[in-house]
Amino acid sequence: MTKEVWFGCVVTFLFGISIGSFMNVVIWRLPRNGSLVEPQWSYCPSCHHRLMGGDLIPLLSYLLCGRKCRYCKKPISSRYFWVELLTGVLFVVLYLRFQPDMVNVAALTLFGALLVPIYCIDLELFEIPNQLNLLIFIIAVGRDVYGIATHQPGHALAWNWMPQSILGALAGIAIFGSVRLIGWLWKRVEAMGLGDVLLARAMGAMLVSVVPVGANPLRLIPIWVMLSIGSGAIVGPALIFARQRKQNKEGADRPVAVGVNETIETVDDSDSSSLGRELRDILYVIWLEDAVEYVRYVLSRPATVTPGADTEVEDAWQPAASAIPFGPFMVVGFVAALLVGEHLTAMYLAYAWPRAAVPGYLY
Repeated sequence: MTKEVWFGCVVTFLFGISIGSFMNVVIWRLPRNGSLVEPQWSYCPSCHHRLMGGDLIPLLSYLLCGRKCRYCKKPISSRYFWVELLTGVLFVVLYLRFQPDMVNVAALTLFGALLVPIYCIDLELFEIPNQLNLLIFIIAVGRDVYGIATHQPGHALAWNWMPQSILGALAGIAIFGSVRLIGWLWKRVEAMGLGDVLLARAMGAMLVSVVPVGANPLRLIPIWVMLSIGSGAIVGPALIFARQRKQNKEGADRPVAVGVNETIETVDDSDSSSLGRELRDILYVIWLEDAVEYVRYVLSRPATVTPGADTEVEDAWQPAASAIPFGPFMVVGFVAALLVGEHLTAMYLAYAWPRAAVPGYLY
């Protein structure tokens, strides 16, 4: 690598760990219905003491303070350190993979940064905040629209009227929305959370911006889906085992259910769920009704928030030990598709359909 690339890596890493520090705020406050702008300072989640500049140096403060709060001496979760480090490494990897296309680097690092809290929140609480799903969808579509407006190669209107990112979003909705719909038709259960479908909408929209010029815009969708399922199949059993072991150790009572993203319960005749409702949920994603709900939510929020008021998670629901969220595996599959998806797709097409390996043919 040249000196310029090394310098870019250092700057990108420092920027990444700084963004990762803010992502820790997002991970803590959003699920607890807290504001990201009020209060305008960080505070200890245990004693709610305001943190000073020396307490907020990414990576170093955690180590220098002995993994404890400087004021109340209570332990600080190692998640804070790993989120900062992971975000920094992710930024560097995306920079190396997509430079010198700095527009893609900027869009993908912003997109990737928001995937970090999505991963952590869903893994811990089995939910993905609609604000995050909506924001990454805006980033994905915005990247594509910018490419269309500036006539960048690979960015064009599908059928001369629709941005290709919308086509990718519809593909993501169709695939994971079908899983949700089939689960209801087959077992009368929620086999896929609506948050996962919203996440698939944004990921599908983003993937069209990284396909080779001249290739089918949906070229990376199949490998993304397979890598997501594959990571879930590999890590899922270990995650279930760990959750069951923790449940047995704590001796806590859990709802009797199994599932992928939420506790799954059979729907009886008195339940409000129906085929119409399931289809309505899919249309909810397509017509961006989550955006309308978010606007209403922002307008109805209180003007000020007291530090510590967001300590408890609003929903006390607890998943079964055998339930695992699928959102984190979608994140893993998406990042893997960004880094090696094109290589794996080209290898497969070269083996299965030699002519299809040429961009623009079949895929």
